[in-house]
Amino acid sequence: MLQMSQRVPRAAIGIVTAAILLATTVVACGDDPPEVSEEQQAQQSAAQAEDAQAQPIDAAQQQESDQPAEQQEAEAEPEQAQASQPEPAETEQETAQESDDSQAAVSDPDREILVEGERFASSIDPGETERQFRFQAATGAWLRIFVDGTGGMDPIATLLQPDGTEIAINDDLSTTNRDSLIIAQIPTEGLQFIRVQPFDSNGIGDFVIEVQTLTIGVDDDNAIISVGSNANGRLNSPDDVDVFEFQAQVDQQIFVLVDGDTGVDVFAQVFQPDGNLLQIDDDGGHGLDSEIYFTADAAGLWRVEVWPASNKEGQRQLIGAYRVTVEEGLPTSAVNEAVASDLAGAALTFLQALRDGDSATILALAGPEALTIWGWDDTGDVGRDIQKIQSIDLGGEILQSVSFGDVLNSSRGRVYFQFSESDWMRFELIQLGGHWLVDDWAHSIGPPS
Repeated sequence: MLQMSQRVPRAAIGIVTAAILLATTVVACGDDPPEVSEEQQAQQSAAQAEDAQAQPIDAAQQQESDQPAEQQEAEAEPEQAQASQPEPAETEQETAQESDDSQAAVSDPDREILVEGERFASSIDPGETERQFRFQAATGAWLRIFVDGTGGMDPIATLLQPDGTEIAINDDLSTTNRDSLIIAQIPTEGLQFIRVQPFDSNGIGDFVIEVQTLTIGVDDDNAIISVGSNANGRLNSPDDVDVFEFQAQVDQQIFVLVDGDTGVDVFAQVFQPDGNLLQIDDDGGHGLDSEIYFTADAAGLWRVEVWPASNKEGQRQLIGAYRVTVEEGLPTSAVNEAVASDLAGAALTFLQALRDGDSATILALAGPEALTIWGWDDTGDVGRDIQKIQSIDLGGEILQSVSFGDVLNSSRGRVYFQFSESDWMRFELIQLGGHWLVDDWAHSIGPPS
């Protein structure tokens, strides 16, 4: 991710997991790990002391972040969640908007015309079946319509022409995010209709809708770069493809990273100098990023193609800005035993919360990418997805953990938990406010050799 949220979770990472980690072998990969500075130790001690006192965090102390509209400002946790979850006592989320993080949602029950870039709050009450809005658009314009259900609300968005002809419909933004996102081109100018419906009677409630007109522009992101450098690009439309080329030598070890902004889902493929496809990757990197590493078997000009990741029918690609980096070596680095323990402790606490259905702790330890992937604004959103999460295999007894850092970003880490000879789970973490948060998790064939 190029953009990151800044927030301080209420979970005391490391304290909660100390007893569990005694039964787990923590492996710090590498022979010469970096040392932990006195300043880092002091920050960790101060954070643990603050969590132990369980004092509320002043929201004014949280830094605003520049993130896409898939993440919205979350409310403090309900009193009932606070009473049932002593650690953390309360969770405060930050605004996650792409343009103006300080902009509050506007609410006007008598208005149905949406304003460009405005976050408009509305709701569907019991007994109601839909809400309709209108938005002025020109012929050929590209619209981005995002409907963010809050408190467990599960929206379906439909875009219609002025005469009522359907242009596009979206139920779920992705396989895990139940919010709705439409990116579509307008065939006829005028007041377009936008309809919001609940998925079912359990999906009614509050939501925030935002409409933006996208500037597609000319695709000029193609470039030739050198090993050891990077270049910025942007996926301007769902069918955009960018091409980057680099010179590699025989037996040179290369890794390619396509690092999208928070919430941008990229897909990458590498081609050999003779034009044959070598390797493809969707989410092998941090969160939704792509990561490919290989040993070059031929000298010449290698090619990287960057696409918007494809989703199931009815879902929309998460387009936006990214950075492509080509480096020599492996994408992971050594971490010392203390950092390995911190990484494993955060991942283990998060895993246990997933298994227990502990919405408050899950939300407190979720990083910006996880919040975007799942569409979580509050504990109601997390509770909405608990059953789906627990239906995914979350592994059994942990035999060992293996931790890595990131050679390009010291605030990122990766942990692998082994459950059996062939069963591993990978956790991607990011450090914000002195705490490690979990940005993504998935089953893996094992840690890199």
